[in-house]
Amino acid sequence: MIIKTLKARILRALKSSLPAAASPPPSPTKPGRAAAAVVVVAGDAFSDDASFFDAHETPTKNGAEPIDDWELVDEEGRVGVAAAAAEEEEEQLREFPARCPPGGEGAVVLYTTTLRGIRKTFEDCNGVRALLENLDVAFQERDVSMDRGLRDELWSVTGEKAVPPRLFVRGRDVGGAAQVLALHEDGRLLALLSPGSNKNRSAAAAAAKCDACGGLRFVVCGECDGSRKVFDGERGRGVRCRGCNENGLVMCALCL
Repeated sequence: MIIKTLKARILRALKSSLPAAASPPPSPTKPGRAAAAVVVVAGDAFSDDASFFDAHETPTKNGAEPIDDWELVDEEGRVGVAAAAAEEEEEQLREFPARCPPGGEGAVVLYTTTLRGIRKTFEDCNGVRALLENLDVAFQERDVSMDRGLRDELWSVTGEKAVPPRLFVRGRDVGGAAQVLALHEDGRLLALLSPGSNKNRSAAAAAAKCDACGGLRFVVCGECDGSRKVFDGERGRGVRCRGCNENGLVMCALCL
């Protein structure tokens, strides 16, 4: 239906752009039939929308109507082969469980930890982080060791006491270090990550780190200077600061 509508519009544009055909002098014997013949010749080339376009189209083996690249446009504005490739990538992403962390609908989110308590966990986090950085992919890193709320957030999304690293791509749970590395070895990881990264920000912006927090996404609380204690004048003693987490940190305002 859309293709037929486009053909009709192109046909009308062609008709309007053509100069008016010069009429030959009327025949002294049969003026009526001569005029009719002129009309038929002038309108013969464009008498029928389907016949005009079908005469100029290349037939296909199965008899199906050929489709040009400009007719394949998806919701993101990608044209032709790019739209088909993006659809294939989205289909591959649907293989993973639908588990979306807060704010991760169109983003790449990586949960990590910078604590060295468990060596393997620490090294796995560093490995996955380095892999994403080498692939030049924009992602949000959420360090559960910096804020207990992020740990609880990860557990709530996965429905279990998941151990970092854990990668989420546009609302899909891709998995931990073993799953991510396996996808990379199979050559599938970059194809899954690229559409989400392009949506977030450019590669140049991804490489730049925040001037306030240095990419850690946390800064020292300005109310208690990280001590987690503030003086209460009414009580005459120190009380727990309500503006920061258990580490005396707050989320970086510039990163938010």
